[in-house]
Amino acid sequence: MMRKLFLFCLFLLSLFILSCNNNTLKPDDFSKESINKKYPYWQVSVSRFQISQNEKTYTTITVEEKRYILRGMALLRIVVNSEEFPGAVKSKKDELISGVSDSYNGKTLNVGDKYDPDRVTEIIRTVKYDFIYEKTSANQAGGVGTVGNSRYLRYGIQPEDQIFIGDWVGFVNANWLPWSYNNIGNFAPLMFHEHMHNIGFGHPGAYVLDDIVRQLGYRILSGDLKDKYARQLDELTAYYYTEYKNLLLEDTIFDPSLK
Repeated sequence: MMRKLFLFCLFLLSLFILSCNNNTLKPDDFSKESINKKYPYWQVSVSRFQISQNEKTYTTITVEEKRYILRGMALLRIVVNSEEFPGAVKSKKDELISGVSDSYNGKTLNVGDKYDPDRVTEIIRTVKYDFIYEKTSANQAGGVGTVGNSRYLRYGIQPEDQIFIGDWVGFVNANWLPWSYNNIGNFAPLMFHEHMHNIGFGHPGAYVLDDIVRQLGYRILSGDLKDKYARQLDELTAYYYTEYKNLLLEDTIFDPSLK
């Protein structure tokens, strides 16, 4: 109980710090309705955190790691909503090549087909989903994700609620902050990469898209776009910490000896 109270106090302190960094922020700014109006694209977050039941050792996802993921979510949403995102996608049009095959209602997509960058932007921006985040040893090199149907092919043809989205991503069984050198500018694109698999992108397309996110993310964090988007990033980070505060009350723990 004391630990939960301590963590909740840290959560409140983090919101206070964000507000002090930008005193124009108000509590109303953190409502889901106001945030979705300001940032209509890529309405994505976490449904829950879990640890693979196949792990052999005592494993935790700390509150700090969960906050790290939510910070990544905020950065990704700023990137996808940015004015620069469509142009960045279009600049890679010659590299946007399908690595998957799919078909629906007479439409087909084959490996090697070129993607239309405008459609790529549209089908990414319109994603609304909360994903499961898991700590797993399935890929100790990085991340894995359930591959969904090709949203590129099916969006606008198949009813949205019938397009299968892979609901799960998994990341290395290690503390995600030191493992990624506490560099959200690198970790957020890895998150995005796995979410591209969730909506049906294979390689090389997913690599091209996460590189676009990486470059824009660094420009927003510390480059020429920092002043332009600093307030929005603070605002979205505060929103994610507030909206998903119930995920931040305690560590997620898996003890294989209790199976």
